[in-house]
Amino acid sequence: MAQILVVADDLTGANATGARFARAGLRVATVTSEQASRAARDYDAVVINLDSRHLPAEQAAAEVTAAVEAVWPVELVIKRTDTTLRGNVGAELEAAWRAVRARVPEPTPVRALFAPAFPASGRVTVDGVQLLDGVPLERSELALDPLNPMSTSVVADILGEQTDLAVRHIPLRRVAQGPLTAELAAGDEPVVLCDALTEQHLADIAQAAARVNRDHGTVWLAVDPGPAGALLGEALGLSGPAAAAGPLLGVVGSATELTRRQLDAVARAGPVRFVDVDAARLAGGEVDYRARIARELDDHLAAAAFPEPVVLRTAQSARDVVELPAAAKLALPGLLADLVADAVRSADESGVPSGLYTSGGEVTSAVLDALDVRAFEVDGEVVPLAVHGRLSGGVLDGAPVVTKGGLVGDDATLAECLAKLRRAVRARLRTVPAAVPGHHGPHARPPQPPDPPSAGPLQAPPRV
Repeated sequence: MAQILVVADDLTGANATGARFARAGLRVATVTSEQASRAARDYDAVVINLDSRHLPAEQAAAEVTAAVEAVWPVELVIKRTDTTLRGNVGAELEAAWRAVRARVPEPTPVRALFAPAFPASGRVTVDGVQLLDGVPLERSELALDPLNPMSTSVVADILGEQTDLAVRHIPLRRVAQGPLTAELAAGDEPVVLCDALTEQHLADIAQAAARVNRDHGTVWLAVDPGPAGALLGEALGLSGPAAAAGPLLGVVGSATELTRRQLDAVARAGPVRFVDVDAARLAGGEVDYRARIARELDDHLAAAAFPEPVVLRTAQSARDVVELPAAAKLALPGLLADLVADAVRSADESGVPSGLYTSGGEVTSAVLDALDVRAFEVDGEVVPLAVHGRLSGGVLDGAPVVTKGGLVGDDATLAECLAKLRRAVRARLRTVPAAVPGHHGPHARPPQPPDPPSAGPLQAPPRV
């Protein structure tokens, strides 16, 4: 049964939005309203193209209401808007909100999360104003659009032309500052309008909205041109059939209070398997204890499947680790790394990790060395000092990786890092063959030229 309904006002936008969910591994179909009920039985995401952009507002609203009725119940409804806010934006938003509101029992709050930015195509929202390549809509060529000439770029005013629903605006300065849970949970306005300059801003908004859903029960109607709705679906844990990949593997050697809060946030966000290590016993050389932890890690990797993470973590407080003898503290990263390397090498095909997360510079260096990684191919940052990329060489050759320092970020940062890792694994599964003659396993690649002579030990990304 469908988990997601996208209601679009034109075919191009409908297909573009559907493509984002397809890239996330969902089964997607773009259909007309007449085909929607049947498609909802066969697909994870149903995208209904209404061709309603140039209809009279009342007719467009009625079409939206009928579309929601045809596919309900679903976990998330997305009202897809034009990237430059042409058409019946206000009327269709209100119709979608009222349709969802009518189907969700009181007193559960139902709110429209309106994030009209599409940064990848030059559409951003600043101070409630929609900009096209940095220019307000009414100062662009859209002022002369033959069917929808734009006379304003103030988003609230565009909505106000067709709806009286109250709007709560969250400006860019708050979006950029960090967690938005309190702002998204505050007030009772039916519409929450969020500024955004980058896709990371949209991801932050989506993560905060998902937390409000979990903590307060708020049902969100996503209203946007594509990116925010897809990110909200991911943050809510909506997905298609499990990909043919092993679980994510996390290695956390830090015992700081921030790290503990980040791990707690991950535990609240969805399924996760923890393997807790007593650092003193492991560093003390207790053979039976190490064997027990190794078995536990092996068992979790064998039982879990993508996108679930298995996280090996030290169980003590920061004070306990600090009070370890100096030799034990120095040895701990290598001991954790040896556990990881043994587990990865002994795992059967379904248990080989599809992505790796590490926390702390010493732990990262030790783990990558133990896995015989030749290079860390850096792709960018999730947040400052949280780096994502790919592993080159070793048993996890080509696997996506995210690393960060133990004191980096806020309570939600580890969850954001794992979300980035999941997206990278899904992208890899779509582009890398599952097997190549002569090479076996989920991370197989075509034959490579011989490795160049080693230039010395692998260096981990910067840490704090």
